[in-house]
Amino acid sequence: MKTLRILDWPKQRFYSETHPFYRWKNQFKENGLEVSCHHKHTDNKIKDADYLIVHSRYFDMGWQNINTRNEQNTEEVLTFLSEMRKTVKRLIWFDAADSTGSHDFSIIPMVDVFLKKQVLKDKSYYTKRNNIRIWLNNQQPESHINMFDPCPVSQLHKIKVGWNIGLNDYRYFGYKMSRLSNYLGYNLYPINFSSVHKQRALDLTFRGTIHKDWTGSYKISEQRNKVLTYLDATPLTVTKGPSVAKRKYWEELRNSKLCISPYGWGEICYRDFEAFISGSLLVKPAMEHLDTYPNIFIANETYIPLSWDLENLSGKLEDIISNHKHYKEIANEGQQMYKCLVYDSQLFIENIKKAIS
Repeated sequence: MKTLRILDWPKQRFYSETHPFYRWKNQFKENGLEVSCHHKHTDNKIKDADYLIVHSRYFDMGWQNINTRNEQNTEEVLTFLSEMRKTVKRLIWFDAADSTGSHDFSIIPMVDVFLKKQVLKDKSYYTKRNNIRIWLNNQQPESHINMFDPCPVSQLHKIKVGWNIGLNDYRYFGYKMSRLSNYLGYNLYPINFSSVHKQRALDLTFRGTIHKDWTGSYKISEQRNKVLTYLDATPLTVTKGPSVAKRKYWEELRNSKLCISPYGWGEICYRDFEAFISGSLLVKPAMEHLDTYPNIFIANETYIPLSWDLENLSGKLEDIISNHKHYKEIANEGQQMYKCLVYDSQLFIENIKKAIS
């Protein structure tokens, strides 16, 4: 029996990115891996493991936050990784950044594997000083916050797809009662999927407000703001406005024919999977530039792609509403694929074993 230890993000244990490791701990053991999650880097139990996955956001109060990164906390992280590499057989860094880009390439020589939630299909992009968000490549100022330092070509082979937030706990009480929800398991407390074919009074819902980007001319919120501007003028039946209570949000989403999910800090958003759960058709900027797992983003089969500049937004949405019967089949395919993958422990375990090897 091999050991897989995870230095987890203490703030969001049980329901966030490491949720599938808590959820499928017994299944991992059946596959020859004893999994345990830990929340202190000084814990002796993480030493001498066959595999150690370090969740990057464990260091979010210091080095992982690009605004607070400095020589001291950089040295602390490098020292920790150096010590771990002496004791564990396989050291894995899980870069939990939202985008396909990364600010963490400075540590890649210190680890055996560099996992990301989503990886660019064209990895050559990582070998140059580029925008951390590829879809804004022609809009960035020269700022260390917006750019990543290159990954050495010799280290590119370490960059692999880990797993994305599609495997978080999306059950209604998965956040506030995370420990209890995890204990109950999905047989007693399953995900509440809504039928795609139920009657829906709303064409779409999109909660949010116009954002001013706090990084100056770096337009992280550009897509979001374009959607909100469009909703102010559209003749479609929509619900919009500032955030509402969780129960109200889910009621609106389950009553909507489609769900728009623009990029934010990264390409993949919680709203993507909430759309699949609610049975609403997912409409979002094209995803064909990246690899991820679980990958439920198949253009015109599980979701409707938009151009990154959203110039085709109005035409796409009006066509969907006019031909909703046809598009419901795409929504159904997306929901069924997600439902299969989110309950497939064996496929997840096989992907993890392949990624960390």
